[in-house]
Amino acid sequence: MIKDKIKPSKQKKNNSFLGRWKRQIGYAWHNVFNYFYQNIFASLLTIFVIAISITLPTIGYLLLKNANQAAEQWYPTPNVTVYINKTLTPEQTNNLIDQFKTIPEVQNVTYLSRDETRDEFKTWSGFDDALDLLADNPLPAVAIIFPVEEAKQTNKLHNLQAQLRNIDGVDDVQLDDSWFTRLTALTNMVKSIVWTISIFMIIAVSLVIGNSIRLNIFARRQTITVMQLIGATEGFILRPFLYNGIFTGLISAILALVLSKVFILQIDSTMLHVSDVFGTIVNINGLSWDESLLIILFSMIIGWFSAFIATKKYLNKMVIAS
Repeated sequence: MIKDKIKPSKQKKNNSFLGRWKRQIGYAWHNVFNYFYQNIFASLLTIFVIAISITLPTIGYLLLKNANQAAEQWYPTPNVTVYINKTLTPEQTNNLIDQFKTIPEVQNVTYLSRDETRDEFKTWSGFDDALDLLADNPLPAVAIIFPVEEAKQTNKLHNLQAQLRNIDGVDDVQLDDSWFTRLTALTNMVKSIVWTISIFMIIAVSLVIGNSIRLNIFARRQTITVMQLIGATEGFILRPFLYNGIFTGLISAILALVLSKVFILQIDSTMLHVSDVFGTIVNINGLSWDESLLIILFSMIIGWFSAFIATKKYLNKMVIAS
């Protein structure tokens, strides 16, 4: 008896939930890359437009970040100068300094005696010969008060100034905050500009991605119609377009980070000249890893959300039309 040859059966596909999920994910990404290669010029043009839109607010953020760091390096901490009554005894002066230190808004107090203020005045004014002609030292003792970080605001500094003036033994209180007020106003203005540009750029990125997805839907409208007729679920039809939005946001964000790095390298030589003028070293800092990952993640979320809105809108129109 001749035995029949038994042909090996093909391996059955994995019909479990995980197997079906993997096949659907693979199909979706295959469609994304296939559309990208078939329309590579239009896809690259879209990515470049989105990348430039992301780069503009990123550069604004970098300028604001480095400006704040440079301001902290060039300008001292705002302080309050307290002029102590010359009639106080050393013991009364020490008690007054201890009273200053008990104020919650005060971080540190530097005390200069009358002799020390005289020496400081001689050093900085150049009138040392004129002071030597005087029989008595006309300068009072001075307490330089440095506020805590929470009190480094214009209104809180003025409240601290008024509180110090009401203490017995204090002749006058001078607040050195003119530069601080101007710097705060300038920083707030730049911050508002950066936020405004960022909002407009986010809207622009959403519109560009949404328009790209819309063109993709129109190019594949016949395929989508056939998929709907054979019973494909809405999630199955949506998935390639959502992944397309995520992919576009990812590549655009990476390109935007590269453009931002090029910008930092370009202005580095200019900032070296500024450092020589101000007599200090200014280091231009780029984006940290956390900031870069945040930009990439945010761009991917915008891409997904824009693709979802555009796809749902036009798929509903196609269903109604059919």
